[in-house]
Amino acid sequence: MKRHFVALLALTLLSVACKKGEATVIDPTVETPGNVPSNPSTPSTGKTPAELVGKWSYGLFSPTNFWDYTGTYAGNAYEQALVFDIHEDGTYEEYVINSTTAYNCRTEAYTYFKGRIIVDASKHSFVITPSSGKYRGFYSCAPKSNIDRAAKSNELIQEQMNYQVENGKVAIKLSDAENPQGVRLKAITW
Repeated sequence: MKRHFVALLALTLLSVACKKGEATVIDPTVETPGNVPSNPSTPSTGKTPAELVGKWSYGLFSPTNFWDYTGTYAGNAYEQALVFDIHEDGTYEEYVINSTTAYNCRTEAYTYFKGRIIVDASKHSFVITPSSGKYRGFYSCAPKSNIDRAAKSNELIQEQMNYQVENGKVAIKLSDAENPQGVRLKAITW
């Protein structure tokens, strides 16, 4: 989860792609005991509990807007979002979006992962195991630095998180040992 918080604060694609500490690197083409939670108290049925199924979003945006010298709208000063789309069939998609505008230059970083989610409902925890991902970076003042590439196998990092679902399924709180205070994601639709 540290990767998510760093991504939301760093506003660069490189900070999204990196994680310090002991990360479990997995090969998504090989199913091994390392690809599932250790000693799950409830065997995985491949189905996600209904309370977690849905789209969950944490996001910020700036009310400040920028127009360039020609009068063309250049975007918000600052935006960031983390979205989980958790499916009933035991899969998930994750989106991290960061952008900023400064001195008429726009920088955007977009990260996307999809994979499996295994939930231990008795412990209110789950493990996400990405099987693929994508990174895109856009730099209006340095277009030669733009990137658009698939995530490398060493960037497909398995993570375990704890969760709490608010009454009425209006939000979930995700946390882990590195970030026990967690982050609140609101239920959304699109």
